[in-house]
Amino acid sequence: MILPERMSRVQIIANKELLDDIVTKILKFQNFEPEEPEEPISNERFEDARRKLGIIQEHLNKFQIIMDLAGVTIEPKGKMKTGNWNKIADEVDHEATQEEEKYKELLEEIGKIKSELDLYKAQLNEVLPFKDITVNLSKLYSLKLFDVYLLTILPNQLDKVKFDNALVLTKRINEKTYAVIIIAPKGVLQKDKLEKEIGAKVFETPEGKAPYDVYNELQNKINELTKILEETRAKLKEKLKACELHIKEIYGKLLTIRDALTIISRARVSEFYVQIEGYAPTKMIKKLKDQLKGEAFITERSPRRYGEKDKPPTLVSLPKSIRVIESVVELYGTPSYWEISPIIFLIFTFPILFGLMFPDFGNALVVFLFAIWFYKYGKRKGSENTEKLSLVLIYSSIVAMITGLLAREFFGPVLVGGPREVFNNDSYPVGPLYYAWPVPVSVSDSLKYLIPFGNYSILSIEIENTMIISIFIGALALFVSSLLGVINAIDKKDPEFLFYEKLPLLILYTVPLIIFGYGFVDISDYFGKVECLLGGLLTNIFSFPPNLSTPTYALAYILILWVEIGLIYNWISKVILIKRHEGHVGLGAAIGMGFIEGGFEAGILLLSNTISFIRILVFALAHYYLLYAFSYMGLLVLYSSLPYVAAVIIAGILIALGNLLAIALEGLIVFIQDMRLHFYEMFSKFYEGQGRKFMPVMNYVELEEGEKEIAKEGEVIEVKAV
Repeated sequence: MILPERMSRVQIIANKELLDDIVTKILKFQNFEPEEPEEPISNERFEDARRKLGIIQEHLNKFQIIMDLAGVTIEPKGKMKTGNWNKIADEVDHEATQEEEKYKELLEEIGKIKSELDLYKAQLNEVLPFKDITVNLSKLYSLKLFDVYLLTILPNQLDKVKFDNALVLTKRINEKTYAVIIIAPKGVLQKDKLEKEIGAKVFETPEGKAPYDVYNELQNKINELTKILEETRAKLKEKLKACELHIKEIYGKLLTIRDALTIISRARVSEFYVQIEGYAPTKMIKKLKDQLKGEAFITERSPRRYGEKDKPPTLVSLPKSIRVIESVVELYGTPSYWEISPIIFLIFTFPILFGLMFPDFGNALVVFLFAIWFYKYGKRKGSENTEKLSLVLIYSSIVAMITGLLAREFFGPVLVGGPREVFNNDSYPVGPLYYAWPVPVSVSDSLKYLIPFGNYSILSIEIENTMIISIFIGALALFVSSLLGVINAIDKKDPEFLFYEKLPLLILYTVPLIIFGYGFVDISDYFGKVECLLGGLLTNIFSFPPNLSTPTYALAYILILWVEIGLIYNWISKVILIKRHEGHVGLGAAIGMGFIEGGFEAGILLLSNTISFIRILVFALAHYYLLYAFSYMGLLVLYSSLPYVAAVIIAGILIALGNLLAIALEGLIVFIQDMRLHFYEMFSKFYEGQGRKFMPVMNYVELEEGEKEIAKEGEVIEVKAV
């Protein structure tokens, strides 16, 4: 799960009369991605397969459009007999064409309705800026004393609508549109000249109707067409459901034939032999050889070193339950074959950081239920990305529920800690869930610096300690990220990448880990030790000669020298890289650019990346105190002189409002900030994401052995020179 699967470049040589059987066995193997041969045995290809591949792909596109329009997801299922793949392609082509004919009229009707909708929506957008005008334009444009012109213009045309002896009224509709009304004495401004000067046409309506009436007419037409469109889609969906099994079979056959023809179209053929080449996981090669034993000659080789022409696909083996995390990584890019996959990193860090920033069982439960709904919505719409992202949110909200349990928080402090926690006064009662809560106060108290929770007296020392823990988590994450960068460089066998790119970062990002891990020399006084070392750093930065009076101060001075040496090393490395890869740059310019990138910028990033992790538990504190504030206001109302029923209603509304704000706003912000910490702070240290995903060919339906047929020359395969 950490490193991508080792891949081998496989070459299969077989008698061309066995081509169809070889292709069938490769499909059943399900772990082979075909490629163009590096050293082809000839320039001859199976051109007929290449042509038919386009036809099959067109059918797949049509089926996908039909399913999208109907709002259904069709999974490939069924069986098909194997044999001559070119003939099978012809048969399924005919079958798919017949099936598509069944929906032709409905599809044409849907297309016509959508075109009309688009037209009316475009007209509606034109009328939108003036929809509140109820006067007929035929009257407005034919006044005796004044000329009135209505226009919609772009921001860069604003300066052109300033005229003497004319009143100009402008209103911003959106970022790209302004509505303008120009009123001038009769004859001062001519329509043609006005349009030419401004570059925008005067707004008009059919038969000079009032924009208000036109807008409502268009809106009614859009509503009617939308209703008709939904009814037509429902008919299409009903028709699809009626023959769902048959469609699944055709769809599965099309996908299987597409992959079979992909193998054949990339193969090369000589007078007697066929050559198929591609990638397969190294550990699966023996299985492939066993399946093709006696029918083909197979050779294999490991990929060449990084940086050469060979670029193997990436396969990261993951259990199905955690494979969804891959969707977050793919937002950044597919891992290269030569680098450690960050997926294993994300499996733990993404949900944990989310849980630390959002520790409230009640709020997390709402997010969890929303994520389940979002998953079902994505599945219904056939959106794989929505399904994966919603599963990531489900996992993250589960962790947030756990941290919420530990923090003893349920929709804020009222229901557990109660007025006693909110007012910080033992004379008030506790919340209704205080004694029923499964996690005792003693457990929460022992975790108070890791998971900020109630009973805070808002002392500055507690906030400082929370920030120190946050930065320690960040320092650890940055060190591990930098270490992974070094491991990647070693795996690539690229000395330049190792010594001039990744090693300087590891040297620099070791320092924050030492600083904020220093407290573990005496865990009982962790915060005191860290603060003492930070004090030593400040003292030695601003004093000369250095203060070496204690071991802690001596370590602080060593760390300062460590950072200076690391920055100088990084500076020199950048100068060397600039001179090597940008030969036109002079030495002086290279030194200057190297200082900016390797010295100044690296130092700023070292500080900012480390401090950036303060947001982890600061978000948790912000979450708690937002709910605390609304709870405080609610309880003030509850204990006021208002009638009890009214006070309960108002207090409930205030607390509910605070929770809705926390769930909707903070939940989204925390998810985004979690991604930011991974993408910008961590991934940038070791992950490039410039690989390509392993896309093996496979059978999407069960393959049954059909009648054997030996091809005559030119009958089954049409061979043409490239």
